[in-house]
Amino acid sequence: MKYRELIKKVQLYSGFSRSESKDALDCMVETLAIRLNEGERKDFASQLPSELRGMALSVLPSEENLRPNILEQFMYNQHVTRTRAMKQIKAAWRALKEAISSGQVEHIRAQLPNKVTLWLQ
Repeated sequence: MKYRELIKKVQLYSGFSRSESKDALDCMVETLAIRLNEGERKDFASQLPSELRGMALSVLPSEENLRPNILEQFMYNQHVTRTRAMKQIKAAWRALKEAISSGQVEHIRAQLPNKVTLWLQ
C-alpha cells in the first residue's frame, strides 16, 4: 500500500484532517519502530512505503522519544488529549495492519506490553 493510501485510511478510520492523519501515521511508525528489536524493526520497515521505511529505520530510542507508555508518548509528541491520542493510535494501527503481513502484526504485538496489545486489536 502506498503512503498516500495509508494516510487516507487513517483519515477514513478517524475522521481527522489529512494533516493530522499523516502526523498520526508517522508517529505510530516511529513509536512502534523504537520498541522493536533490530531484526523486527528491519522486517517492519521492509513492508512499509519508502516514506515510512526510512523513518522506521532511522529512529532510535532516546529519553525524549521512548516514554514508558505509548499513549503518553502520543500525547506528548502530538500535543493532544488522551482521548485524541487513543483515537490516533487506533486509526493508525488499523491502517498499518492493512499494509503489513499478519505475521508482522503478531511479531510487533509480541514485543509490546500486554496493555498496549489490547489497544492494538
